[in-house]
Order: sequence, then structure tokens, then C-alpha cells
Amino acid sequence: MASLLFASLAAGCGGGDGSSDRPSTAERKPGVGKPSENPDPGDFNGDGYDDYMGVVTSQSKDKERVAETLVVVYGSPGGLDTASAQRTSAGKEGSFFYFASGPLRTDLDGDGFTDLVGSRGEGDTSRETFALFGGPRGLSAARPLDVPDGFRAQAAADFDGDGSVDLLDGGHGGAGDPSATEAGTDGLLLYGPFDRKGTPKRQAGLDLGQSGYATPGTATTGDFDADGRAEVVFTYRFDSEEDESAPSGLHTVGVYEGGADGLVRDTRLESRISEALDTQDGPRNPATGDADGDGVDDLLLPTQLDVAPADMPRTGGALTILYGAESGLGSGRPESMIEGKGGEKRRIDFGSSPAVGDVNGDGKPDVVVNTPGFRRHDGKVTLLPGGSRGVPSADGEQTVDAETEGLPGTPNPYYWNAFHHRPPLLDVDGDDHADAIVFGPLYEKRKGAYLVLRGTDDGFDAEKVRLFTPEDIGVPLRLK
Repeated sequence: MASLLFASLAAGCGGGDGSSDRPSTAERKPGVGKPSENPDPGDFNGDGYDDYMGVVTSQSKDKERVAETLVVVYGSPGGLDTASAQRTSAGKEGSFFYFASGPLRTDLDGDGFTDLVGSRGEGDTSRETFALFGGPRGLSAARPLDVPDGFRAQAAADFDGDGSVDLLDGGHGGAGDPSATEAGTDGLLLYGPFDRKGTPKRQAGLDLGQSGYATPGTATTGDFDADGRAEVVFTYRFDSEEDESAPSGLHTVGVYEGGADGLVRDTRLESRISEALDTQDGPRNPATGDADGDGVDDLLLPTQLDVAPADMPRTGGALTILYGAESGLGSGRPESMIEGKGGEKRRIDFGSSPAVGDVNGDGKPDVVVNTPGFRRHDGKVTLLPGGSRGVPSADGEQTVDAETEGLPGTPNPYYWNAFHHRPPLLDVDGDDHADAIVFGPLYEKRKGAYLVLRGTDDGFDAEKVRLFTPEDIGVPLRLK
């Protein structure tokens, strides 16, 4: 269970009773906001300040009790307001309930406020899909949605172009999953608009399981051709080399176009995306963002490079960006491959968790990535600024890690600080500079700490980083 501390966005739990309609009470309510025709996905109450959300994991000293909690901390003129923290439990403490997917930031009911939609259950098995609905005073308590049993909300997007958000479950299980106990299930697409009970307008079944062998592990959505209908990139993780029952023609990446009656597969870019994402341990996770500022979504691909002899495993890391265009993903601006500087060419995991935002406030999109394996898993965050060509690059890159001079707090002196930013980038203080949120589970003598890397005209400024602990927001790491 110790690995859960490193996999979570943060750690801690209020020890809730599993009720879906009673969140913890914040000491201070966030500012009053207003709805928007195109609500900012970072801002739940529409007050102009982005809000942090993280799924947190906590455990007892003997590791016999584990609990997960969804924590929201609202933005303000002074940044994240710890007194506004709102907590929602995944289930009864010690019952091994987890958030099976998400939560996803989206305006599910179309009221102009960003909502949170997720699923919780035991392991990857969903027992309830829920929503916390946004409003002028923040998110509501979690409410169960009226969706089919076992539905797991993996992605939220407008797949049929009618202006309403749809929810997607790619299915789960299958022989390719070593932990699966049953055949892979079919996926399901629930079309909006949804009402406040969470009832969809209609639904369509999806056959995404590769003959039931492998179901999607991740689903990354974006409108890469600006036609109003979202596409989705699925990744699959399986090891079929020694499995004689594995069907032929398995693929680690599947690309699908949204439509009125489900999803339609488009294989043209699958091999290129697989080439970038695939590793010996399965594909890395892609992301979506408008990296060149042209108003069309782009696909960001953490990539492993062959910088070793041909008979050796890949040992280099990079970030590949496939740019969206009205003519289709990858058909317009030539792709970018950013390798990083300062020895990063040898870091196999450089480019992880890419996120797009304007950190330095110059009006050009920047990209922030992680290098989790840097210095014995100490971790490093790298800012790749937008350049004169309108695309991010390693020119002028900036790195921040646990030993950067000026940072507050005390990191673990024996490394393993897991200094990683947690997407998305957020403007939590409303100064038109995107900020990155880092969580270090071993900071402050293993009490854990959040570090808000505030964007400035010069990028991230270590002297302006703000630190607060899980205890400050009512979620101590250790269960008593």
C-alpha cells in the first residue's frame, strides 16, 4: 500500500462515513461567482480564480487501513485558501474504497458552472458515479448520477457535436489485465444533456475491448479538427508475448472520432502515436492542450527516444506534440519534438504529465512537464516556454526540484521526494499567470506538503512559492 502515497495527488482523509450527500464543512466559503457561456474548467464557482482538486490517499501506520478523499481548495486573490477546503470520501475508512476514475472537470448540466464528475468503488469496479455540481458559492455535495450500474466515467466531452457534454466508459477487465477476474466489458457512451439527477438523453454501446482481451486504460479527448465533435485517444496496457490465447492484431493505441451513434475508429495516426508512447511497461499517458495558441486542441505525447545502441532499450525522453488543424490532427503545422537540455536527453521519463498554460504571462502557451525518475525518484518540474515560432521549445527552459534554492519547506534528505506537478495548470490567484501545484509526500518529515509554483513574468519564482500541508486542509497523511 505504500505505493499509493506516490500515486495519489496528495494524501489524507477526513475519515468519512462514505455518505455521498454530506461533504465536510469548509471554515470559509469561496467568493461568489457567476455563470459563463464557456466556463473555465479550472474555476468551479465562476469567481475568476481557479480551484485545486486532488484525489488523496491516506493510510494507518500499520498499513491495514486505507482511505481516499476528494479534496477541493478554492482560489482567491491571495492564492489557494486553505480554509475553504472541501472534502468528499470515497467510502468508509478501512473498506478499501477508491475513486475508480476521474474526477473530471466539465459542465455536465450546462448551467455555466464547471462540475466534478467521477466514479468510486472497490479497485477499478465502480459502485457509484457521482457529480459535485458547480455554482456561485462552489461545489455541491456529491450526488449519485442516474447511470447504468458499473458505469465508470473515464472521459467527458461533446462527442456528437450537439453542444452538450457526454460521458464515456471504455469498459474494464479482460484477459490482458493480470488483475482482472472476468472478461472485458463493452464500453458505453452516455449522451447529454444530463439533468440534475444525472439522467442522460440516450446511450450507445461501444466495442473497444479487442475481442474482450484488453479494455482501455486511459481515454484522452480533444477536438483536434475543430469540427465540434470530440475525438478520443485510448491507450491499452497488456503483455501478450507469453499468452498463447492473445488474439492477433492487438493495438496499444486506438483513435476514435465522435459521432451521433457512438465512436468511429480512425487508424491513420495510431502507429505514429504508438511509436511515441510505447515503452516496455506499456504506453505512457498522452494529454490535450492548445500548445500553439491557434484555438485548436493539440495532442501531447511523452516519448521515449533511442539514444542507446540499437540492441539496448530506449533510454532517452522527449515530448512530442502533434498539432491539431481543421484538416485533421497532424495535418497542419509540423510536429514538435522537445528533448530538454542539461542532460535531460538521458532521462527516459522526461516529458511526463504535460500540461499547457501561460506561466510567464506573455500571451503564448507554455508547457510544463515532469521528470519523475530524476535524482533517485526525487523528481523535477520543467517549464518549456512558448517561443517566437508560436510553439513551446527547450530554449529558455526552467527547472525546479526539491533542492532548488529559495523553496520553502524541508524535503526528504534521502531523495524519493516525488517532486511532480499535478495537471492541470491553474491560475489560482487571478493574475493571468498559470501556476503549477506540486505535492511532496515525504516533505516536512513525511507529513507531506503542497507547493504552489506561482507563475511570474520570469517563469516560476522559488522565492514566491507557497507551501501548505495536508493537515492545513484537514487531511493528514496518517490515519489514527
